[in-house]
Amino acid sequence: MTKKALLLLSGGFDSAVAYNLLKDNLDIIAIHFDSSKLTGDDALKKVKILQKKLKIKKLIIAPFTNVQVETSKKTEHSLFYVITRRIMYKIAESIAKKENCDFLITGENLAQVSSQTLPNMSIITKSLKMEILRPLLCNDKIEIINISKKIKTYDICSGPELCSILGPKHPVTKANLSIIEQQETNLNINKLIKESVDNIF
Repeated sequence: MTKKALLLLSGGFDSAVAYNLLKDNLDIIAIHFDSSKLTGDDALKKVKILQKKLKIKKLIIAPFTNVQVETSKKTEHSLFYVITRRIMYKIAESIAKKENCDFLITGENLAQVSSQTLPNMSIITKSLKMEILRPLLCNDKIEIINISKKIKTYDICSGPELCSILGPKHPVTKANLSIIEQQETNLNINKLIKESVDNIF
């Protein structure tokens, strides 16, 4: 029986390529975390085009603006990306369980952005029980872009990505789990997760 997975689809090169590498071996649906109230709707438009191009049978849109706003207001700013990513993955895990998924899939690759250093990825993963598949973990950007050109998603995914205009200029690259967990007590994480899950579309 084919295993099922939930792909975190951003609209950038990486997640589309990750889907392509695993699509023949898994039943994959996708989730996009929508921050269009902060960044505009370019990413959302790209994701909907990617869904059609890649023939992803189901796309779930999860509101994420409130998570980013609350995190920026109530936690140490340098930890913004690690904390928001931990919450993002918890939301994804909650939805994946409802969709009877066995795995999460991401397009993460080591050290390309602050949340993707090995120490930070380890801390992010510790927030979950579900296994994360990272097929691009050791690929560099040139390799990923070359694959995106081959599968004809390069033009769709090109252009600047605004992960968040609320993020720090100098994010932490080697976060400390105990500090992250202490900072997270400033947030009502269960409420933020529930709000996002209850308002998917």
